[in-house]
Formats: sequence, structure tokens, C-alpha cells
Amino acid sequence: MGNLGEIAEIVNASELTLEVGSDNYILLSDLSLHIGRTESRDVVTSGDPLYSYGSGDNYFTATLLVSTPELTSLNTLTQISANGDLTSTAWKIVAKNVSGATKTFSATGVLRDYDISKPSEGKVSIDIFVRITGDTISIS
Repeated sequence: MGNLGEIAEIVNASELTLEVGSDNYILLSDLSLHIGRTESRDVVTSGDPLYSYGSGDNYFTATLLVSTPELTSLNTLTQISANGDLTSTAWKIVAKNVSGATKTFSATGVLRDYDISKPSEGKVSIDIFVRITGDTISIS
């Protein structure tokens, strides 16, 4: 799991893009990362709490500034398989700071849902919610 210093570099970057293929990027804005674990609290016979923790309860939300071709690939990712599973995808968010240095956030997850909006003027934007299904998050 990435450390807080590296996560801060991702969140505070001057430019964020979602890598959707080799040399294919979508501009991101309004990125929010949630890194956590499920927690269970039980009381033992002495009355003291006993905490236990489960797998990662991680996700991110973001706004994509897209054109029509990206809409088709997003819709494909929300299709359910015969087993009731969403399409698992490797997600890479590339952050670039003002001096041009980059950090890449990588995780495996599913696109749970997305909302499309088109103001009367301006570009189409899509708000996405990605549930991180793997328990490994890397920042490099």
C-alpha cells in the first residue's frame, strides 16, 4: 500500500490523467481516494474492546473530461458477467507536478457506476466510482 507522502503527491498534482491504454490518457479532475479497511469491534469478557480488521475497503472517485469514444469503453466496464461480476480492470492514474515529474497510482478495480453530465456550454464530464478490488495499491 502506498505511503501518505506519495498519496499526497498524487492528490496535489497540477495535472491528473487516467491511463486507458498505451499512450492513451483521459484528463481527470476532482480526484478523491479512500484507503481503509473494514473494522469489527467486539467486547471481550473484561469489557475491553477487541478490534479486528478485514480486507481493504478502498475506492476512488473522479471526474473525467471525455469525448464520445471513451463512453463506449466505460459502458463495457459496467457489464455484468454470467457469474454476476463486473469487469476487473487495471486502473492507472498519472499525476504530473509543475516541474514535469510524474507519479503513477496503480490498482485493480471495477467501475461500479458513473454519471454523465453535459452543461449547456462546455465539455461532457463523467463522474466515476471505482471500487478497488485488489488489496494492493502501488504508487511509483
